[in-house]
Amino acid sequence: MANLVSGALWLLLVAALGAWVLALMGAAYVVVASVFLAAAYGRGSLTWRQEALAWATPWLAAVVLWTWVATSLEGGDSSWALNLSFGVVVASGCYLPWQLLALAARQLMGWTARMRR
Repeated sequence: MANLVSGALWLLLVAALGAWVLALMGAAYVVVASVFLAAAYGRGSLTWRQEALAWATPWLAAVVLWTWVATSLEGGDSSWALNLSFGVVVASGCYLPWQLLALAARQLMGWTARMRR
């Protein structure tokens, strides 16, 4: 739930800046990645390798998506290394704040649940 809320907040910002196509594409990504993360963490206890893989998989998907966006914007004229580096930088710049906000939301939800008891 925290991933969806966090993703929705970031996507509202993107949409408010006028990038509706990116917001729609991002919404599909956020839903799929959130379901994936919920399924991975819903399994219970994870080893550090499983947790790292669960966290890295959506990031790698974001890198692929942003690399594809860069290739589409440039019409395929740029080098693959430039498009990939764009994908890594932008995906990291999007994924890390999304997950940090989701972490804060999870902490807040846990804190409020403890206070209700």
